[in-house]
Amino acid sequence: MYLSLPVLLTTAAFAGKPHPVVAIPEGLAYEGPDTVKVDILRPGTGDFRPKIFVQAMLPDGTPGVFMVDTGADISAISEEVAERLGLIVERDWGVVEGLGGHSSLHHTVVSQVRVGDAVFNNLDFAVDVPNVPKQYGLIPIDGILGANVWSRFVLEIDYPRDVMKLHRPGTWRAPRDSAKLFFDGSSIFTRVLLEAESGDTSDVVLQVDTGAADVLLFGASAFPYSGPALGAPWTEGLEAVMGIGGADTMPPSAYQRTTRRIPLAKVVIGGKIEKVPDLSARWINFNTEAAGPGGIQGLAGHFLFEDYVTIIDYDGGKLALKKHPLAPHRRLDAYQVLLDDDIARHGDDASRDFFRAKMYAGLDDLDRADALIEKFLASAPDAEDAASARVLLAAIRRSLSDLDGAYKALAPMTPSDLAAQGELIATVNGLVLEGHNEDALTLADASLAAYLASAGDDYEAPIEADAHTARADVLLALGRTTEANDELLTAARLLDNPDAQLLRRARVALASGDRYGAMAHIRRLLALYPSNGQYLWFYATLLRDENDTATFRVDMDHALGLLHRGDQPYDYMAHAFHLLGDDAQARRTMDAGVERDCEAPKGYGKRQYAPDGNNCRAWYYAMADVEPDRALTLIDKALAREGDRSDYLDTKAMVLLSRADYADAYEAAKAAARLSPDEVYMLWQAERIGQLAKERGNASPAIGVP
Repeated sequence: MYLSLPVLLTTAAFAGKPHPVVAIPEGLAYEGPDTVKVDILRPGTGDFRPKIFVQAMLPDGTPGVFMVDTGADISAISEEVAERLGLIVERDWGVVEGLGGHSSLHHTVVSQVRVGDAVFNNLDFAVDVPNVPKQYGLIPIDGILGANVWSRFVLEIDYPRDVMKLHRPGTWRAPRDSAKLFFDGSSIFTRVLLEAESGDTSDVVLQVDTGAADVLLFGASAFPYSGPALGAPWTEGLEAVMGIGGADTMPPSAYQRTTRRIPLAKVVIGGKIEKVPDLSARWINFNTEAAGPGGIQGLAGHFLFEDYVTIIDYDGGKLALKKHPLAPHRRLDAYQVLLDDDIARHGDDASRDFFRAKMYAGLDDLDRADALIEKFLASAPDAEDAASARVLLAAIRRSLSDLDGAYKALAPMTPSDLAAQGELIATVNGLVLEGHNEDALTLADASLAAYLASAGDDYEAPIEADAHTARADVLLALGRTTEANDELLTAARLLDNPDAQLLRRARVALASGDRYGAMAHIRRLLALYPSNGQYLWFYATLLRDENDTATFRVDMDHALGLLHRGDQPYDYMAHAFHLLGDDAQARRTMDAGVERDCEAPKGYGKRQYAPDGNNCRAWYYAMADVEPDRALTLIDKALAREGDRSDYLDTKAMVLLSRADYADAYEAAKAAARLSPDEVYMLWQAERIGQLAKERGNASPAIGVP
């Protein structure tokens, strides 16, 4: 995150000159011992290694969870935290610039923040910065801690053991083989040598950013020798590049950029030379001299540091990476840490039951989470977060296939609560799936009216848009397609996005008999999001003649040509090739997808990953329409191990469809939709398979088909 434009750095800044360092003002000192040890929190303990978080004690005595972000000039908190603490917020205090764009910056001062035994007084915070995470899974994120915190220390981040040490400058020294680090008062930079698999090299100065993931490069000079003439194995394609800044209401398509990816053979950073398998540098603005936000050449994200103890000496201007000798990794699951901490801090306090239920849900202990929410709601039915507790309880019960229990959880909620909690679409479609169309329409109408009457200054257009979307889903089920389309257009207008709800609009067009209209909407989606295979699939199901097929092939080739090699949706591609009659290509695509997607990731045991692996293979077999008996065995094993899940049931529907068992396929698809009634994909799947079953005379009429 950037508040001002830092100096545009080049490698010359590090060559043969005294080490450039901005001294840390005495006013930025902190209270506490010379070394402070803090646990790093990460949601989950699998191979996927998310960004790192720490707990910090706020002035009201509550611990907050903050992302560690060395790439942020200033720390940030959410608007909700600022309101809870009663802080004075200066509006439009400055401008924030990040990968997502520019936006106004609001500012406040927090009187005291404690990280472990380190205490910071009168700490500056940005407030409500767009795209700063407020939730990670079920863990509430209070904000980020940036350079105005970490620059006061020699920062030692032990990624393998999930611990961080904060050393007072002058009391602890980085290793002798450290690399130079430049701190300009807000951001830190180091010289990095990148070597591509082709042998091409680039010597660049990158910002050290623990809030970023991989290596990101900006501008044509970042990798000057990589190009077609030298045969460098870069790929070029469209992908989402997300980041701080911009508007929260921007559609996902606004973040799509054409990038190059350069497979890296090794990286020299922090005094270490390491091979980096399966890591690529993402190169933005590769055909112009345009630098990144703040004039930077690029970012060095946490993927580079995951196997190391990373030492960042702001005051001494040094960066070092070192490995533990044969040390086992210590992985802390944030859900378990926060749960244990809460129990130790608050004992049997019943007001903590909902928070603890969320932690148990994150640990996949759903029965205990269910019981705690029930207890919380029984003791405090009118609590401020009772509505969100009911929504989580309904989601837990759906995941346990207890649909009646889910409806009971939501029954006490007012129509306005359903709208405000983002649960209206799921609830309305749940009623439609049970055949209660008129009740669903009554609820949708009441929710829209109640929300508009009660919202006042808290009105949010996306909530009203959801209410119109819910009405559209019911009207479609009632066969009132013109009105359904009008509702979806209203939702798009409210969101200020003409491309909003295109998949639903395609579904409505098809139900009204306008197949070409449906195809037009899906073609637009495929152009906006070429990596989303669902759009390719639904498009393929609408083909009827050679002209359709010829257009589809052109569109498919164009969409897939926009993607990086290896990003293609092999599963949906396999099904598309099957529908086109090219079963040999479908099988080759399926094989590539199984190899890429169905093997256990590094760090997972085969038994641990078995259900997902079995589901994955069964899905690919069904999409390519091969080995139906084996596919059925695999998906039944996955369901027996994990219980009914909407994604697994969707796979079973496709497996049964490949076996021409239309009635059972329809039942599986309908069950999947009941478990995920807010997903338009699941709803259309059930309709499509139900229509096939109806045409073959061995099932009841399809959902939503007049």
